[in-house]
Amino acid sequence: MKRAAVYFGAALLATVFLAGCEKSGEDKLSKIDAKKYVTLGEYKGLEVTINDTTVSEEEVDEAVKSALSAKATKEPVTDRAVQDSDTVNIDYVGKKDGVAFDGGTAAGYDLTIGSHTFIDGFEDGLIGAKIGEKRTLNLTFPENYSSEELAGKAVTFDVTVNSISANVVPELTDDVAKELDSTVSTADEYVQKKRESLEKSKSDAAKSAAFADLLTQVQEKSTIVSGDEIPKWLVEKNVETEKKGFEASLTMYGLDMETYLKQYGMTEDEFNTQVKEYAATEAQQQLLVEALAQAENIKLDAEYVETKLKEDAEKYGYDDVETFKKMLSSQGAADTYRITLLSELVEDMLLKNAKVTNPEMINW
Repeated sequence: MKRAAVYFGAALLATVFLAGCEKSGEDKLSKIDAKKYVTLGEYKGLEVTINDTTVSEEEVDEAVKSALSAKATKEPVTDRAVQDSDTVNIDYVGKKDGVAFDGGTAAGYDLTIGSHTFIDGFEDGLIGAKIGEKRTLNLTFPENYSSEELAGKAVTFDVTVNSISANVVPELTDDVAKELDSTVSTADEYVQKKRESLEKSKSDAAKSAAFADLLTQVQEKSTIVSGDEIPKWLVEKNVETEKKGFEASLTMYGLDMETYLKQYGMTEDEFNTQVKEYAATEAQQQLLVEALAQAENIKLDAEYVETKLKEDAEKYGYDDVETFKKMLSSQGAADTYRITLLSELVEDMLLKNAKVTNPEMINW
């Protein structure tokens, strides 16, 4: 029996859908007088610690191994038992109190040992089994399993191993490196590019974390309107954007809203309340960023916005900027895009004026 599907509540809070920026990035939010909604506290000279941005050789090795594993081929095995990382073809029947339960039976299923696709104990229970061997696994579903009928319940799985395949991972040669990345010519170049990618990833994450820390400090030192004092149109816009983004996320996973709500025991009203609460919190942060930008006379011009759109179009694999803009505008989130770009400039300002306890970690 597979584990429960990924919970999308976190995706709701984290998803940011960018959209085309109209009239050189201007929108209703940019025209407000932020001082009416935010009384800024101290925002310069704040102390912040940068997360570790160093990349170890072990991390590079693991990244390379992971990429090579994705190119692994399966070779039939007939002279040994199941080992960790093997792919086994199995038939299985899951039973609770001796009766087969819905969704617990399959035939000819390919399972990679160590993938953690099934509940704990299932995959480990097949290690050492030979082709044709039948095993009965006595297992217990997790307490938080999505099905109430199975959550925390003891079950058995009758499993038959039909075949075993070994996952053969290639070595990193110049030819394999070129297959993995067409922009490199040698294995050494590939490893170096992996290292640079990891360094950038850690750097970006550290910078984002530092900005979040500083923004939290500024928010704690400032006074921001709440409740009905937050512009209603801004909250409503955020609700609309979040819902569109969330529904798009569900579609990516082959789900619809009705299925999601049913799976996680949530009513539509409860979902809407959660979205509105997040939208209001997001609005407060947007107002704070706008207030900081206005205090420091930080503005977005058309040239800067267009440059960022081109960068994003390339980053997300679009052939041209116009196609990217059309896709983004369909999300109806021009304000979100603008505040994202403005936040980057405000981020740079806060970091530039902060007291960094470990400046050696700054590599951007």
